[in-house]
Formats: sequence, structure tokens, C-alpha cells
Amino acid sequence: MMVLGPSEDLQGYIIAQPASRLHFPPAHDITGTGVIDDYHHSDLANPVALDHGGEGASALLRAAEAAFANRGIGAAFVVCPAGWASKIKLLESAGYGTAAVWSIKR
Repeated sequence: MMVLGPSEDLQGYIIAQPASRLHFPPAHDITGTGVIDDYHHSDLANPVALDHGGEGASALLRAAEAAFANRGIGAAFVVCPAGWASKIKLLESAGYGTAAVWSIKR
């Protein structure tokens, strides 16, 4: 887990870890894959538009990617709600694309 900002003014956090069988079924080769399954920054508080150009949120994402690279992890899977347009925009600008869509029927 990485955080951005001093404890009295915490601006964001990101949880980045190597992929496990909890994340991917056995048929998938997860060697060299990391998962970011929780990620928030104050720049992403508005689900429709990025605040401050997303600079802080981008820095936090780059820090997680650097931590992955230091561990020999060359691919990252990021969990992101489909309705969170500001986070999707940030991820797309960092080179991420849609890999999976989850559906629910109630």
C-alpha cells in the first residue's frame, strides 16, 4: 500500500500487489502480472471530471507501476468501476485499456 500526502492531509492511496489465484482463474498465466484493486486520490473525488488535471492521482499510479517494475512485474490489471469516468480517463491517458467487464443481473 502506498499513500500520498502527510497523515494530517492524506490525498490518496493505492494498493498494488502481485496477481494471485484470487484475481485470475487457473487457466491464466499470471507470472509478471500485478493487480491494483483499490486506488483513490482526491483528484478523483468527482466521478465525472478530474480535479487538478489528475496530477496527484497520476503520480500515485506511476509510483505503483515503478514498484511493480522493481519486483519484475511488467503488466498491471486495475479494477475500476465502469461509471467512474474521471478514473477511466486517467487510466486511459496512462495507457490502460479495458480488459474485462463484469455484469450483474438483479
